[in-house]
Amino acid sequence: MMKEHNNVIKSHKKLYKSGKTWMVATLLTVGLAGGAAVTGTTNAHADEVTPAQATGTIQAGSQATDPELANAQSDAQKQQATIDSANAQLKDQQNQLSEAQGQQSQAQQELDQAKQAQQAATQNDPAVKDAQAAVDQAQQQVDNQQQVVNDAQTVVNNAQTNVNSASDAVNQANQAAKDGINKAAEQKTNEAQTKIDQLENQEKAQASQSLDNQINNVSGQVTNAQNDVNNTNSKIGDLQNQVKDLQDQEKNTQTDPNIKTVPNGVIDTSKSLLENASRNNLWMSNDQSQDNGNIIPQDIYVSPDNDKTAPDPYANIGDASGSQYDNYFNTNFDLVNQNTGMTDAQKQELAILMLNMINHAREQRGLKPFVMTEQKYQQAQVRASQQSANGLEHNENDIVSAFGQDQYECLAYIDANGGSNMLSLLYNANSTLSSMLNADASSDWGHRENFLEDTGTLSANAAFGFHYVPEENDYVLTFDYDLSNPDSTPNMMDRIAQYQAMGPITGDAHTVDNSAQINDLNNQISNLQSTLASQQSHLSDLQTQLQNLQAQKANVQFDLSQLNADQQAEYNQAKETLNTVNDWKNSQLAHLDNNTNVKEAQQKLASAKEAKAQADTNLQQAKNGLAQLNQVLATKQAALQTAKDNANTSANQAVKDAQAKLDAINGKIDSLNKAIEATKTTIQNAQTQLDKDNQKIADIKNGQKPVDPNKGSDKPTNPTTPTNPSKPNTGKDDNNKGNQPTNPTTPTKPDDGKKDDNKGDKPVTPTNPTKPDNGNSQPTTPTTPTTPAQPDHGNASISGQAGHKPGQVVDNGNQTTDSTANKPTIVLPTKGSQSNTNTQGQYINIISKDSVASQAGIQAPAAPETTSVTFGTKKGTLMTREQYKAQQANLPQTGNSKNDEAIAVAGLGILAATTFTTMFGVAKKRHN
Repeated sequence: MMKEHNNVIKSHKKLYKSGKTWMVATLLTVGLAGGAAVTGTTNAHADEVTPAQATGTIQAGSQATDPELANAQSDAQKQQATIDSANAQLKDQQNQLSEAQGQQSQAQQELDQAKQAQQAATQNDPAVKDAQAAVDQAQQQVDNQQQVVNDAQTVVNNAQTNVNSASDAVNQANQAAKDGINKAAEQKTNEAQTKIDQLENQEKAQASQSLDNQINNVSGQVTNAQNDVNNTNSKIGDLQNQVKDLQDQEKNTQTDPNIKTVPNGVIDTSKSLLENASRNNLWMSNDQSQDNGNIIPQDIYVSPDNDKTAPDPYANIGDASGSQYDNYFNTNFDLVNQNTGMTDAQKQELAILMLNMINHAREQRGLKPFVMTEQKYQQAQVRASQQSANGLEHNENDIVSAFGQDQYECLAYIDANGGSNMLSLLYNANSTLSSMLNADASSDWGHRENFLEDTGTLSANAAFGFHYVPEENDYVLTFDYDLSNPDSTPNMMDRIAQYQAMGPITGDAHTVDNSAQINDLNNQISNLQSTLASQQSHLSDLQTQLQNLQAQKANVQFDLSQLNADQQAEYNQAKETLNTVNDWKNSQLAHLDNNTNVKEAQQKLASAKEAKAQADTNLQQAKNGLAQLNQVLATKQAALQTAKDNANTSANQAVKDAQAKLDAINGKIDSLNKAIEATKTTIQNAQTQLDKDNQKIADIKNGQKPVDPNKGSDKPTNPTTPTNPSKPNTGKDDNNKGNQPTNPTTPTKPDDGKKDDNKGDKPVTPTNPTKPDNGNSQPTTPTTPTTPAQPDHGNASISGQAGHKPGQVVDNGNQTTDSTANKPTIVLPTKGSQSNTNTQGQYINIISKDSVASQAGIQAPAAPETTSVTFGTKKGTLMTREQYKAQQANLPQTGNSKNDEAIAVAGLGILAATTFTTMFGVAKKRHN
């Protein structure tokens, strides 16, 4: 902007030197002094006008005869009057601002004194001191107890490490024993097998064509028999579909949606699994070799005592995967909540179903069945919820606390995965029981012995307990019994008989009766099934014959009879050796607990577990003590806060009053700043129009009348005052109503993504333009006056605000400027309520008329002015403007706003502290 201004000056001088005799005056440009007097010219006083006004004068000369010239001169005089009036108003507003800033300093001092009194009242109050001492004492006790807890935790951790080490030692001892047994058996086995393979390979080349022919013949017969079976099955299927259609006609008329068909009857999904099984006799067959079409177990397989690990030969009987069993699983039938686990009623139901299976197994061995009283059942639930049960630990203290006496006990887990209803969960429970009965060698068959204990003529009082552990997705299972009260009643196991006495569950009567047709079709099916049975028997015989022939063909490769007597004896001896070694190996592996090293390792593991249990108990006791001390500490801390509140009652009110007074003064300062900005805008706009009028007068006198752009002719027109640029839309009407102009030369602050402290829709009066992010570009002035105003150095003192643009180095061309007159005002964040920004801290505010005038573009008067220096809340020493300039001239002038800001920030010494919170989590370790 300054370079453009200089070009204007040069062009005017060039025109003057061209020797135009008709030129009676030239446009005099004054950069620093007041306007020069010209005959018939109206001038504004330098103390009251802006520099923009001072750089041009009202062009008059002789009496104007041209109407257009007269209008321009008249308008110029009006603009000058507006400038004079606005300058007077500006001076008054600045005086009020100075007075308010003095009140602000006093109010801040009063607020600080009130806060100091508030702090002193708290620190010196006897009740506060006593309460603080009590808190300190309680805190020390908490710290001491925390150390006790930490030490106890260390002991627990060390005990767990010992348990882990002992467990590893047991595993290593077991593996070492197995390795020794396998190595000893391997050598003998390899020798015998080598001899057997050698003798068998001598006969492997022999083959029998006769067996091949027989196999081909029987294979053809098998194919024909299979076709017959398939044809009969197809006929049966067709008839069964007809029966199903007729039955569906009857079922579709049922009105009870809870009645669902299952093999051998119906179930009522609104009732429990136990009631349906008992009333409709939906139990699986007691003879496990038979499949009666039902899938609800009431018995459980128990392997022979002389072969405890023998598998269940009928494990596949009662397979529930067929679609005919979908109603057991695909309906809302006795559902189990997967988030909270079984209800108490479902726990009772499962306990009865499981004990029913155990009692059937006992009855098959001639043993008295267990009874389960409601009292015993409730005690079992308490036992299942104890931590020792969750860790599968037979803690005698916990057992006695739950039952009142020691018990025979089994502990295990039931997998909750897939147990979405009671039938599925019963299957999972059945798997757990089967493992404890038939795969319990690792526990020396202790669980099996408890379930099959011979109680003589007594009916032992037993109960199952369940506790759901969501994070593990399983149930803790407990089984406890004793012989102290064998005749306790009522017996929960009687519910099965009670349900049976209620009679079967049936659906509503069918409105369609297809029984006659169904019976006829069933008879046909029965006849075909008889035929099918005969065909299947014949097919089975042929298949057996074929399998025998194929087995003979496979075996014909080795015929022992083809060996001589010595070879046969050698072969038989190798076979016997192989069997003997295998039997010895299996026996040794089945009795690893007899190994000395294994026994010793197991004893050490048991000792380590006992020490771990004691350490856990000690840790819990320490934690309980810590919790109690924390409660005491909280109570004393509350008492301390109450004492502080009581001591601060009067002091708090004094602080509030002082703060309110300071807030009111700050509000007044803010309003004055906005009014000053509005007045500056008025002066700026009037000066712009005055410059245009002067240019027009000069052009008319020079014979260069402006052309009306609308008409395209040289006919002069009366100039009109240009419309002032409208104020940026802030979302709320400005306080300057009507056509009050705003300052178009003050661009709004670039958006840095942060909100100003002026909340809501209240418009913000633009202040000095902030420096762009790159620190290089200058704000663009919307209009370019003929005689531009002195550039804005951003030196206006805006009390109570922070973040305005510091002074910049401006290219002034050939003009001379005072390098010290327009020093930047340093505005640092205020403290507390003194600031309308978000920054906290003290501030330094240098206020002078020079800086205010510079911000508005006004030429400062030559008379000495006082400068007010405010630091924090204390008033500094007054100095004249010349003293202030001399002082500023000695300061380093970097011309770099970033450096100035950095120096100001560094002077504050603001420290930021960041608190990091560390959270410790302890993962639950699962006990096996």
